[in-house]
Parts: sequence; C-alpha cells; structure tokens
Amino acid sequence: MISSYKQLSSKYLKANIKRTILTLVGIVLSVALISTIGLFMKGSQLSQIESIKRLNGVSFHAGISNYDEAILNKIRYNPQIASFGLMSQGGIVPVGDISVQMNFADHHALAFLTYSLKDGKLPANDHEAAVDSWALPYIKNDLQIGDSFELDGKTYQLVGLLDNREFTQKSKVGRLLTYKADFALGEGRILIEINQKANFKEVLEEIKSLTEDKNIVINNELIRVLKPESNQSILAMLVIVVSIVVIATVVVIYNAFQISVVERMKQFGLLRSIGATRKQIRQIVIREAAVLAVIAIPLGIVCSLLALAALQSVFLILLEDGARVSFFHMDWRILLISSIITLMTVLASSYYPAFFAGRISPLLAISSRLSIKKEAIKKQKNTVLKKPLSFPLSLALKNVKRNKNRYTVTILSIIISSVLFITFSSIMDIAFASKYVNDSSAKSDLTIHLKQNSPDSLVESQQTGELLKSIENVSEVYKQDSSFRINLKDATQALATVANIQQTVGTNHDITIVNHLDENRAKDESKLVIKVLVYGFITVISLIGSLNILNTITISIIIRRKELAALKSIGMSQRDLKKMIIYEALIYGFSGSLQGIFYGCILSYIMYLAVSGMMKIQWTIPYEACFITFVSALFISYVSVLVPLRKIQKDNLIDVIREQ
Repeated sequence: MISSYKQLSSKYLKANIKRTILTLVGIVLSVALISTIGLFMKGSQLSQIESIKRLNGVSFHAGISNYDEAILNKIRYNPQIASFGLMSQGGIVPVGDISVQMNFADHHALAFLTYSLKDGKLPANDHEAAVDSWALPYIKNDLQIGDSFELDGKTYQLVGLLDNREFTQKSKVGRLLTYKADFALGEGRILIEINQKANFKEVLEEIKSLTEDKNIVINNELIRVLKPESNQSILAMLVIVVSIVVIATVVVIYNAFQISVVERMKQFGLLRSIGATRKQIRQIVIREAAVLAVIAIPLGIVCSLLALAALQSVFLILLEDGARVSFFHMDWRILLISSIITLMTVLASSYYPAFFAGRISPLLAISSRLSIKKEAIKKQKNTVLKKPLSFPLSLALKNVKRNKNRYTVTILSIIISSVLFITFSSIMDIAFASKYVNDSSAKSDLTIHLKQNSPDSLVESQQTGELLKSIENVSEVYKQDSSFRINLKDATQALATVANIQQTVGTNHDITIVNHLDENRAKDESKLVIKVLVYGFITVISLIGSLNILNTITISIIIRRKELAALKSIGMSQRDLKKMIIYEALIYGFSGSLQGIFYGCILSYIMYLAVSGMMKIQWTIPYEACFITFVSALFISYVSVLVPLRKIQKDNLIDVIREQ
C-alpha cells in the first residue's frame, strides 16, 4: 500500500534492480575517481617529500651562515618558524691516507640530519659519533657500531653510520658527526624548519632580508614538493588536473542518472495525469538520487581505499625498503570533500530531468511522442548504404542521428575518459623527464679513480683492470676515461670488497675508491616511487574510465529493449540486430575517441606550458597515448554491447513490447 508519492522512489529502484545497479555503479565509479585522485595526490606528495629527504640526506628548509645575535633572535621568536638548530664544521683531522671532517650539531640540527643515517642512530652526546661507513677501515680496523675509537685526541663511541656520498669519497675527506650543546655566536650555520601552515614564500623573503644571499642556503627541491602551491607551474598543473577530475565526476554521474531518468517520461506523464504536481515529480526523482548516493558514496570510498592499498602492496613487493615508502594515507578531509561533491553532483544531475519531467504535457509523455523528432527526408546519394549488407550500418547511423541527446550523453563518457588518459599520460611523460628518472650519474656500484702521472700509466691501467677482474666479489669491470666502473656480485659485501681492492691494487697504485651503493639505492628508490605512482595512477584512471564507458553504453542499450523488440517483431533478423547495435557502439567509440584525442592533446600542451618554466622538456603530440585511446575506445565500446545483446536474444518479444 503506497501512502505517499515519495514511496514510489524505493518501489521503482527495487522493481528495476538491473538499471538501479548500473546507475549505482556509475555513481560508485565517480566517487572512486575523485577520492582516489585526491588521496593519491596527497599520498604521492608525502612519499615524494620522504624520497627527496632521503636523496639529499637533510630535511631542513633553509640555512643561514655568518649570523649575529639579532638574526638569531629573529629566527628564535618568529612564530612562522617551527624549529631551528645549529650546526658547524670543525677541523680536518688526517687519518692515514684520508682525512676526517669534524661536524657538530645540537639536538634540533641532528633531527634534520636523520635522513643521512644509513645504520644505527645519531649521537646523543659529545662522546658519541656517526661516521661515513667508507671511512671506517681508515679510522680503525674492524670498527663496528658500539665500538670505541680515538680521533683528534678524544675517544668516541661509534653509534651510527652515515650513507656514502660521492663527493666525500672523491675528496678522500670523510665525515664525523657528533653532538655539541653550546655554540659561539656566529659559529656554523642556523638550520631552519618553516611551520607547515605558514606562507613559505613570505617566510623565505623575510629570511632573505636578514642577510646577504651568499649566506643563505634554501632547500628548493624539498620546498617545491612540500608546498606545490608556492610554484606557479605546479599550481597551474594542479588546477588543470583537479578541473578535469571535477568535470569527469559531473559527467559520469550525469550520464548514469540522466539516461535512466529521461527514459521514464511515460511514467512521469501517468503520475501527472492522476494529479501529481511538478514538485512531487521532482521529489520522487531527487529522492531516488539521494538513496543511490547514500549507498554509492561509502562503496566508492571503499573501492578507492582498496585501490590505494593494492598499490601500497606493490611498493612492499618491489622496494627493498618498501615499508619506508608509504602513500596510503587516510585523509578524512579529502574523503569528506569527495562525498560532498558527489552528493551535490548526483542531486544536481537528477534535478534537470526531473524539472523537465514536471513541465511536460502528461498526454505527450504517455504517448511517448517526446522521443520522436520529425526530420526532413533527404535523398541518399551513397549507393554503398543501399546494399543489403549495409542495412544494419545505415540503421545504426539513423539511430545515432535520431536521438541527439542520447548520442551526446553517451560519447561524453568516452570523451572524458579519453581526455583523462591522454592528460595523465602526459603527466607520466613529464614525471619521467624529471632528473630523478633520467639521472645517469652513477650506474656502477664502485668507481676506481687512477692517478695517471707516468709514461707507463696505460700499461699500469691494463694491469689494474685485470687485477680488479680477479677479485672475488667483482662481477663486471669496464674502463671509463681514467677510472674503472665495477659492479658487484653481492652488494652486502661492499665494504670487504673495498678493503680487498685497497690491499691488492691500492698498495701499488694511487687510487680513489668511490662507493655508489647508497646513492644509487636512494636514486633507484626515488625512480621506482615515481614509476609505480604514475603507472598505478594511469591504471586506476584507465580502469575507471573503461568501466564508465562500459556502464554508459550498456545502460543506453538496455533502456531500448522495447524498441529493439519492435524491430525484431517486424522481421529484422537477430544477426542484423546484432550488427546494428555493434555498429552503433563503434560509432560512439570512433566519434568519442577522436574528440577526446583532440581535447586531450590541447590539455597536454597546456600542461606542457605550465611546467616549461620548471623543467626543460620538449612537447610532442602523444601519439602512443592517442593510439591506445582510439583502439581502447573501439574495443570497450564493442565489448560493452555483448552482455546486453545476450540478454536481448533471450527476451520474449511479446512480453517486452507489453512492458510499461
């Protein structure tokens, strides 16, 4: 028993469960799209911040040297500065064939240097020290964490190992880091961390005004990722991406809901004829939309979180230290904004057809004459379409032209999905053009630099190469200029191999050994983070776009069951009907993909202009992405009609035609 018009909403949803599910899927995909991209961008930003900190070995934002008491007080009492520390360099102490640079830092400065730590911990007092791992054999034989050693007349306990940096090994000057509580005024450098909520641009301008530029060091790489809005190029790129996402969300939901509602004009006409007001019609439709949104939004968020969790598991598998790289961050603000945008979009998308349904004449709606549009008869000059084999194609073209509204709504899904794929493929190309991915500075595990100062240096170089190949843990040796590049069989035995090289080659030749393992590991990890993030992002976008096209075309076929049954009842064969529907789908795919490629290339060029000030790259038409888009759109359009075709084949013609 129905006591209110509002109850018709739930009745309709239950009675048309298949159409309800398809509409629900469209809304779920929309929620998943916007929340996944929001969480993805936030998580990738955080992982990039950690990656850059590890790559550079520091986390401070700016440093000031040659400071006085006035500058120190301005830093200390500035509310926009979260913390600061003091760090200084002491003397250089000779130790055998190398030297050791003394470095002192207070507790706050040490917190900025944790990313330089390879193993162990940072010193907590002035009797503890962290040292470059490559310098250990020179300081003391078999020196390990926990052991004590003497340097510059003072005894230290080794508590940590610093990662090996190329510049320290080339110069043969290792680093020793220890704690220092009291610094003389002007000693060393002030390391500054700016408050996350502060305006970085204003704070940096204020810092620059305190002293000369030569006394200031700014960690631009970290700030660029930490505060993308401070960079106009990145900000423009983000605006483009967010705009695409919002438009895609609106179109996806509108397509899924509008097709479902417009095809029910006859039902609305019946309700109007028995006394339902325009307001009541609108309430019925909007109530349906609200019910679907309440069900779909939590499901979309769950799908989004599952997608991110899957990508996080990929990190854990691919990265040696995958646990340190995490972009799976639950941000309730992003989830809330995604839910609100989706809810507003669903209600707005349902309001227009409901408003239109309330205004139409009940007699026109009941007679289904709203979908009939009288067109001028044009003589067909194309003889190909007159052939019997071309009849399904001719009918498909007429069907597409007959209902411009349905055609527009359907190809919008394909256009948006194509634009998304091409645009984010361009982002992928830009990401891969970054220096983290193209950096080829050190491709080997070790580099042996020879000092050539004698006429027999060529002969000595050949002998050295043969000697290096004979070392147990060496897998590959190749000469480059005046140095040898070496790859190891077992990277964990790098220190022992370096000691072996020093004993076998270093006793007869003046050599410098550079261990690239730590820097290469940081670079490879950064590259892999970028690649997994970008490819994962493209995968998610492609999946959601494909499902959106599939869902839209499937709905457009299912809602025409009565029309297709009528064609079969007047003699159209099942084979011709199948061909006609497939031709229609391919027309949608062909037209939508071409328009999507056009707009996608335009947006790709706009994004290139946005980042051209940030990195020097050359824009080219993304032919590969365009080809993939075109082929995929045709394939997905074809696949999307196979399932409803199977259902139509099993339909009883009389029952379908009698459906109201």
